[in-house]
Amino acid sequence: MTTLAELGRIRTEFGLAPVGGVLWLGVGMLPPKRNAIEIDPANLPTAMECRAVAGLDVVLVFPGNLTRYGALRTLSDRLYQARPRRLLLVDGDHNRTAFLKLAEP
Repeated sequence: MTTLAELGRIRTEFGLAPVGGVLWLGVGMLPPKRNAIEIDPANLPTAMECRAVAGLDVVLVFPGNLTRYGALRTLSDRLYQARPRRLLLVDGDHNRTAFLKLAEP
């Protein structure tokens, strides 16, 4: 996959989702997973494009030393508002993780 807009189109037209419902996103890098999507921090997806992650488990990987906080905050807010099932942030430089949203029981 190349962008969240393309993921949204695939989900709408064909009713398909990533295997296992897990979507890997990388800010300024491509996570070493199949069907991962790289997001350019200078060209963030819109709130409408982020709606493609609704109902999925989203893992957002970013290099902590290189990613601007403002871009990370904007992207994580847009992803959270899109109502994913789970939202996990992973800082690759400092080995930190943060669950912003867990699945409801």
